[in-house]
Amino acid sequence: MLPFKSLDAVSGTTAGSIRDLEDSLGGHTMIVKVVGAPTAARVDLIGGHEPSAMVGLGTYVYGDASGGIVHVDRVVRYVRAEVVELDGGTNPSITATIASC
Repeated sequence: MLPFKSLDAVSGTTAGSIRDLEDSLGGHTMIVKVVGAPTAARVDLIGGHEPSAMVGLGTYVYGDASGGIVHVDRVVRYVRAEVVELDGGTNPSITATIASC
């Protein structure tokens, strides 16, 4: 499945757009780009079998060793990114893309 942009330069805590994968897929990679040097930022990769019952699959914390990449092997049909923390910095924003296979 081609990547999609779940979060597009968002500047606060928010849930990103959801993607119906139209199948149950087991590998999901989220790439997070953070600008504006925030003092704290956290983005969760969320997924589930139904859009109303999604759970956390993985987390990116700004400044960690992952380099902005979160990969999980969990079988779900729906995925999205969610900014759960974004503080400080100069006009910080977050963009997150997700690819599934």
